[in-house]
Amino acid sequence: MAVVGISVVPVGTDSPSISDYVARAVGIAKESGLKFELSSMGTCLEGDLASIFDVVKQMHESCFEQGAIRVLTSVTIDDRKDKALTIDGKKAAVKAKVEF
Repeated sequence: MAVVGISVVPVGTDSPSISDYVARAVGIAKESGLKFELSSMGTCLEGDLASIFDVVKQMHESCFEQGAIRVLTSVTIDDRKDKALTIDGKKAAVKAKVEF
């Protein structure tokens, strides 16, 4: 199982606000059935890498469907073969080492 961070940034829109584009992209993540988590700077997806890539493509393309003329999409992949990897597990490992 992989954890993937994605951030889509539409360029060439009618407004400096991009929340409508981001909301649609996050909706695609939600509808995918994959575990996802929204943060202030992106979205994390958890699951099979092939399934995640399909969702990433749909999220990216959704910005064009809404009228953006350019889209910058950043993808960060964390994929381990030695043990299970989850969004919650990654956060718990850091929280165990830092006092919140």
